[in-house]
Amino acid sequence: MFGTIIFLSIITTISAFSQNYEISITLNSRNDTAYLGHYFAKRNLTIVDDTVVLKKGKGVFRGKKKLANGVYFIVSDGKIFDIIMGDNQKFGITADTADFINLTKFDSSPENDVFFMFQRDNIARQKQAQQLGEQFQNASSDGEKIEIRTKMQNLTKERLEFLEKIIDENSNLFVSKFIRAIIPPETYVPEPPRDDEGNVTDREFQYRWYRAHFFDNLNIFDPDMLRTPFYEDKLLEFITRVIPQITDTVCVEIDKILTKTKSNDEMFRCVLVSLFNHYANSMSKVIIDKGVVPENVWVHLSEKWYIPYSWWSTEEYIEETLKKEVTNRSPNLIGKKAPPIEMLMVLPPEHFKAAALDTAIKNDLHAGRMIEDFRKELKNRFTALFFWEYSCGHCKKAILEMHELWEESKDKGLDVITVQTVISKDAKGKCIDYINEHNLFGWTNTWSPYSYTYKELYNITSTPAIYLLDENGTIFLRNVGIENLKEFFNPQQAASQ
Repeated sequence: MFGTIIFLSIITTISAFSQNYEISITLNSRNDTAYLGHYFAKRNLTIVDDTVVLKKGKGVFRGKKKLANGVYFIVSDGKIFDIIMGDNQKFGITADTADFINLTKFDSSPENDVFFMFQRDNIARQKQAQQLGEQFQNASSDGEKIEIRTKMQNLTKERLEFLEKIIDENSNLFVSKFIRAIIPPETYVPEPPRDDEGNVTDREFQYRWYRAHFFDNLNIFDPDMLRTPFYEDKLLEFITRVIPQITDTVCVEIDKILTKTKSNDEMFRCVLVSLFNHYANSMSKVIIDKGVVPENVWVHLSEKWYIPYSWWSTEEYIEETLKKEVTNRSPNLIGKKAPPIEMLMVLPPEHFKAAALDTAIKNDLHAGRMIEDFRKELKNRFTALFFWEYSCGHCKKAILEMHELWEESKDKGLDVITVQTVISKDAKGKCIDYINEHNLFGWTNTWSPYSYTYKELYNITSTPAIYLLDENGTIFLRNVGIENLKEFFNPQQAASQ
């Protein structure tokens, strides 16, 4: 809630924007300094290059360049209070840190007169809503509950009418944009069309309207809205909740938004960085159900937007970090055809039995059946590619669990191809010993004794690594754990454990 006193935690500094501003303050504060700052896209506190030394509680924030419109704040006594910065940037403030909302007055600032009236009304209505909620919980009859619910609905209606009145009467001020932005778009969703008998004739009508009008109240293409605490939240809400969560659809909508913001450097950077970071931080999520794949969106953002257009990034980051990361991830994204594995050699069960009795056979790197393209030999609905290393303790445990899961799930369409990733006679021998010891047969055991190329294509930086492919060799899941596969093939059993 705006105006609520919070304690300052982290403050970063930036230079002032681009005319001058002059804000005199009289502040009943225990400190002899005050800071002027603003929000940027979210509730991050950014300090303008302006610190005022208070003399007997008085000081002036002053700058040669006009500040960008937005929600600003003044910090003193480790607390902040919000103000509106509109076109008029020469005004006075008299405030008390004990109660900013009720004890603050403005001189020559209609924006803030309206803003503080809005905040006081908001606090009063929240108290009323809380009281009604408590009365509803304690109501002893259905009739009493109906009466209280009607009061709640009337309170909501009265608040909306109050906000719309403020917006209409102050349409020339930034504060009207701010107040409009806090009204949820669903407030204005019209009723769906109905036939003569009252039946809904278009069940998607309200969703289509909501999606098309989502940014009517908070226009994310208006630079003024960047300096609000909710810009990024609104952007991400649209991208992650409003539009269908299908990877291609998400990428198309992101492209539309970035194309529209590209003419404004500050807005473009804010939108791109917000989306880039969101999907970068979401890539570790294992996608079991159908839905958007964060990694795919991140790669799309990187290739189409961040690498060519992020003028603020260093060449070192782009060339040495980002491009390499994209190159590593691109061949093995969910939805793509699984990369080939060169020189993949299948080791049949009889080879293991013979190797148990003959060291020469065990150490023969050329024994086995070489297959050109394992993807053409996929027969079942799903095939798990299990990359492991004979000397890895975690791998040894995981392959036993994998075999147990395969036994439980093979009738549900699961095949397994294991790939031992170390090339040497010793590695092959110890791998054979372990498989023989634990009777890990029934599936397909392989290795590639002449090539490590597949490690790059599958971005194998550690083992075990598991991919799940469909019958066409398309990557269905990647970098999943045994528990993820258990959840996928035996969801009820996984839920009960």
